[in-house]
Amino acid sequence: MNASTHFDALNLLMLPDGQVCQLDDDFLLADNLGISMPLSDLSVDPYTNLFVKSPYPFRIQFVMLLACTGGFMRFRLHLKEYVLRENDLLIVHKGSIGECLEISPDCRLALVAFSDDYYAPEISAQGSSVIRRYVGQEALLPLSAREMGEFLSVYRAIFRKISDPAFLCKREIVMSYMQVLFCELWQSMSPRVAELEVRRESRRQQLFDRFLQLVARHCTAERKLEFYADKLCVTPKYLSRCVHATSGHSAGEWIRNYVVLEAKVLLKSGQYTVQQVSELLNFPNQSFFGTYFKQATGHSPKAYQREK
Repeated sequence: MNASTHFDALNLLMLPDGQVCQLDDDFLLADNLGISMPLSDLSVDPYTNLFVKSPYPFRIQFVMLLACTGGFMRFRLHLKEYVLRENDLLIVHKGSIGECLEISPDCRLALVAFSDDYYAPEISAQGSSVIRRYVGQEALLPLSAREMGEFLSVYRAIFRKISDPAFLCKREIVMSYMQVLFCELWQSMSPRVAELEVRRESRRQQLFDRFLQLVARHCTAERKLEFYADKLCVTPKYLSRCVHATSGHSAGEWIRNYVVLEAKVLLKSGQYTVQQVSELLNFPNQSFFGTYFKQATGHSPKAYQREK
């Protein structure tokens, strides 16, 4: 079964029949766990058969849980790079901008993707709090071998039910299995939340984290440092000093990089002209946008859009 157009934005996923399982238009499972040989040993082009890297950033229009059972994969989310290795789980928010940078020949992955909150079950207030606190700070969740085994057990159970043409209550049972899956995530995240909180005790680190969250939310409309300093109730000079001390890059660089990342996604979406992208990003005119983009990337927006 091939994924429908709703999941076309999943640029990193290209799998043959039998490795993708989809329910309606809003829930998808996919994996390459059944491939027993390295990609380099396959007689067919691996880029038509397995998870592949995308040369451009893309917006992910669904929640994504990506489990690695072997090999490694380098993935960037909103300019932060992660390396998935055996027993790692990557948790991606809907609307995130992703870039798949590298996949090892022996990388094995399993994906759960759903397009809205329908399959995100209600769990206890305590469990919901733990999950929100963890994913609000970190996208990568290291699992033990046992925890990954539990995840894959639920994954395979869902796969079997969706694939069974005779099974009638597919949505209901998928929701039940997702309840189990989220409870397992709650259990896995709980001991790690305290560790994350300790790492964030630094005033500078907290300010930097909040700054990046604001930039990701507002960069399409606001590019001035004063806007973010005002939101954070600090002076622009203090914010600039803290950001540079924490990250080694200026606040202006972070704002520019987020704006350019948004521009790249829009330019490569196939939905907008350069003029429209300029307007969506609130530049005064196309010429100003072109100069801004070229200074950051070395390419004009039109040249970047035409790249294959």
